[in-house]
Amino acid sequence: MDLGKRIKQLRQDAGLSQQAFADLTGFSLSYIQKFEEGKREMKTNHLIRFSKVLHLKPFDIIDAESTNLEYRSGKTAFSMTNIEYREKQESHMAFESEIMQSISNDFYRIIELENILNDKIKFKNPVEDINIANGSDVENAVKIIRKKWKLGNNPIYDVIHLLESKGIKIFEVEKQNDFVAFSGWAGEVPIIVLNAVNPDISRRRFTTLHELAHLILDFDIDDRDRIERFCNHFAGAMLLFEEVLYDHFNNNRNGITLEELKSIKMAYGISIWAIIIRALTLGIINWNTYNQWREKYDQWREDESATFGEYRGVEKPTRFFNLLAKGLNMDNQQGRSLLSPTQAAELSGMTVMDIKDRFGDKNFMRI
Repeated sequence: MDLGKRIKQLRQDAGLSQQAFADLTGFSLSYIQKFEEGKREMKTNHLIRFSKVLHLKPFDIIDAESTNLEYRSGKTAFSMTNIEYREKQESHMAFESEIMQSISNDFYRIIELENILNDKIKFKNPVEDINIANGSDVENAVKIIRKKWKLGNNPIYDVIHLLESKGIKIFEVEKQNDFVAFSGWAGEVPIIVLNAVNPDISRRRFTTLHELAHLILDFDIDDRDRIERFCNHFAGAMLLFEEVLYDHFNNNRNGITLEELKSIKMAYGISIWAIIIRALTLGIINWNTYNQWREKYDQWREDESATFGEYRGVEKPTRFFNLLAKGLNMDNQQGRSLLSPTQAAELSGMTVMDIKDRFGDKNFMRI
């Protein structure tokens, strides 16, 4: 069953007319009609809003047959729903299915490994009850996330590791440079796909959090450009909390130096340009100052990493190999490892020899 028909069925099951459903979700009647007729693409923020009205979890709305989440010896085709691109370009659609195919094995391998080790992390949206209509809502959402995830005002040293620890599956592909990233859902599993070609760590961190915004924020608007700006706002706020930036500027009342911008970049893993945008967004600088800084930035941007240094981070998905190591070194009730080197090799695509070289005899043993 396609999503439009499923929305219609769930609406009728809830005893709601199209008009009542439109009123409760905040969409127009014609908008709901287009959804149900399959003439309107379902985005993540639409799905979140529908789920609230229908008193369901977002992934309960998605037909299980269409999400192909179940692992059946690799026979079931992998697919994702509610795909959002970091930078929407028509060229992306040409290789979307190719990307799906390239990450499908990785997806099923990590699902199988989690099942073997009984180590599943079910993602819980920390801001599922928050509607985003303006920049203040974005800042409030970031405050809630940082509190619930116990981040405080501290730098996020490894964005990808943080999101993997919350249950988000992150994969890398190597594609042409105009592809940056996309996100979506495989059933109840949130997924972010990144382009491994781009070596800029600060950009990778920002992009990953931009995609997180698409996954978890319920936008109370349907303007794609504004949604993209809010996702950028969210990424900047997650990387550089407002109180931190205020402190930096309050301690430099006569203006902030290039060295100070560099220190912020190196400490928080955020680009110079993103810091400037963040300062403008928070009202710390006005448009006149912003335009002056932009002129200077245009002179630096040709080689920002050489001028300001690069953030000392890695930002690579690691959960799969961490689970492999855990399985190889965790005993079951019979005193054998939960995962044999042969199983690990089959799951990872490595040889048994490579597995032993990489994971063998590297534990700190408890005496």
